Formats: sequence, C-alpha cells, structure tokens
Amino acid sequence: MRKSPIRLRRLAAFVSVAAIGFAAVGCSAAAAPDDSETAAASALFDEDAAALLPEGVTEIVVASGPGYPPILDLAEDGVTLSGSQPEEVRLIGEVLGVDIVFEDVKFDALFPALESGRVDMAAAALGVTAERLETVDFVSDFQGGTTLLVEGGNPLGLSLDTLCGHVVGVLKGSTEETVTLPIWNEECTAAGDPIEISTFPAAADAVLALSSHRVEATVSALPPAVYQAQQSDGALEALDINFEPSPWALAFPKGSELTPAIHAALLHLMETGDYLANLERFGVEAGAIDEPVIYTEPSQSEL
Repeated sequence: MRKSPIRLRRLAAFVSVAAIGFAAVGCSAAAAPDDSETAAASALFDEDAAALLPEGVTEIVVASGPGYPPILDLAEDGVTLSGSQPEEVRLIGEVLGVDIVFEDVKFDALFPALESGRVDMAAAALGVTAERLETVDFVSDFQGGTTLLVEGGNPLGLSLDTLCGHVVGVLKGSTEETVTLPIWNEECTAAGDPIEISTFPAAADAVLALSSHRVEATVSALPPAVYQAQQSDGALEALDINFEPSPWALAFPKGSELTPAIHAALLHLMETGDYLANLERFGVEAGAIDEPVIYTEPSQSEL
C-alpha cells in the first residue's frame, strides 16, 4: 500500500455512512441528510465487494466539492455536499461498509491531491483522457458530452461552427479547456480568428461571467449546462448539442488498491438498480452507463 494510505481507524459500524444519505428531486438541490436513515445502511452492503478492500480500511477520503450542479452541489442546508456523484459515492460506501469523508479540493488541485496521497480518490465529474491516465487511474461511472451555454434566445446565433472570434468561458483544467476547445479552435486559429478563451477556477464563475456579459458563451458538460439554463428563468440557454459523449469517472492514485473494490461496488449498485435511481433523482439518467470500466493505461482513453 502506498505511503499516506487510505485512512485506518478502529473498526466502526459501517451503518454510520447512511447518516449522510441522499435525498433530492429532479435537478433541484438535495435535501439535507436525515440521521433517521442510519439504520437502513446495511441493506446495500455486499460482502464480496467489501472483501476486495485493503485489510483494515474503514474510511475513504474523497476529494470533491460543489459548483457543478446537479452533478456536484450543496444540499438545502447550504453546507452538506450533495449532487448525483457525491450521493453515488455515499452509496458506494454503504456497499463496502466504510465511512466516506469528503475533502473540499479545488478542481485544479485534484490531481496533485491524488498524487501526493492527501486523498484516496476524487469524485469531481472528471472526464477520462490519455493525459490524465499518465498520473491517475479511473473507474467510469457516467457518460457525459459537451455543449454551449449562451444568453437566452442565443442572440449571437452561436454554435460549434460559429465560435471563431468570440469570447468563451471555461473551467480551468477541465477536459473542455484541455481537449474540446483546442479541437474547436484549430480551424479558427488557422483562419487567423481564434476563439478568445477565458478560464475560471470554478464552473459557477464561468456562468457568472456569461450572465454579466464578460463572455459570450461557456463551454460545459451537458447536464450542468441544462441545469443552469433551467435555473435562470430564461436568461441562459443550453444549446441542443451533445458533442462527443465520453466516459466520466472516479479517479485514484496510480495502482491504488481501492480501485477493484470501488469497481465492484459500482457494479453491485447497477445490478440492484440503486445506481440508476440515484441519477434519476437528479435528472441526469441520460448519462447512465451499463457497466463500470477500469482505466489504467493512456491507450484505453476514448478521447
């Protein structure tokens, strides 16, 4: 096991995981967890999946954070991390009989946190890319594509073919910045009219820049873009585009001993129907996959 390993504690009843169980309707913010659900935590426990954990592990520290609703959000209490992926991770904790502890890590610090051993895994709507597979491993849990978020009514008539010369906002370090926009920008640059790209430390900052007319569009994964448009009362619009859907995944340090157990837990949740039910609660079931895949080599990347 790596140095700074998965946190070990005196064995505690795994039922404590359910104290931060999920509750949400559609794409709205999730309700605050209810301690009364604690007793039901053992229902999802799977002995075979739990047997794949490194010996003595009772806690998994997960890098994540709000700001990408409905995938990554806050519950109605304004404090508890929620959204479809954090709630999925909590379900994984129930399957494995371990505590899930979230650590708020900014997007551009996620991979350093994994590499240094500060956290055991990351749940942050991460796309699988060859570059990322040089330093981390993945277990896929979603299929996400890319779209544009624009001003309501799209007065500039923006599309993927008309971005040259326009100011576009994007989350710093995201696959939209490092993979998608460079592809879109190739012809614009060759024509001498490149896309003007503004990067932001959080997705919410990019959306705010659009709302305040500092950028003309933001590049975003489809589910968060649709959510932002729905919440804007018509001020924003997500274009009906889903550019190159590709795997999103949970990330791990290279060679992590956790990876097989997380893969088995996800597969168990898919078999029980709890995986899909969780996505449906947040209105993102369109991104459901049939089976999780472990990615360890750059050659496996579909991007």
